[in-house]
Amino acid sequence: MFYISKSELKELNSSLNKYNLTTAKLKKYKVLNRSLIKEPLFWYNNIINAWCINKIIGTNDDRHFGTDSEYWIGIYDDNKFKFNFSCYGGMCNYVFTKFFKQEDIENYNDLNVQIEFLRKINELIDLGIIGE
Repeated sequence: MFYISKSELKELNSSLNKYNLTTAKLKKYKVLNRSLIKEPLFWYNNIINAWCINKIIGTNDDRHFGTDSEYWIGIYDDNKFKFNFSCYGGMCNYVFTKFFKQEDIENYNDLNVQIEFLRKINELIDLGIIGE
């Protein structure tokens, strides 16, 4: 069983969630600067016509047994900004509304996908690629 204390989660939130983001707030964000949307930060998916960033979270055993998690960020050619989270090797959506809430974190991969996603989102905001 995975356990992280509320104080540890609060510390993570204060250190990583520097823009006080929630998933609802992020859904309202817009593309501000398309000129930086290119390789190597993004890769292009010509099936859905979007520049994408994704990261798989977990060990080789997680990937082998389908217990890995992933975040995906997409900026479409029509400037739509979307993101999602998956778990169990992409078989399920991982849904939460606020970052670092104990009731939403069942294992290390749940925690790490939130950490890694916020790091990437912070980078996109800091670069001026997305924002309110």
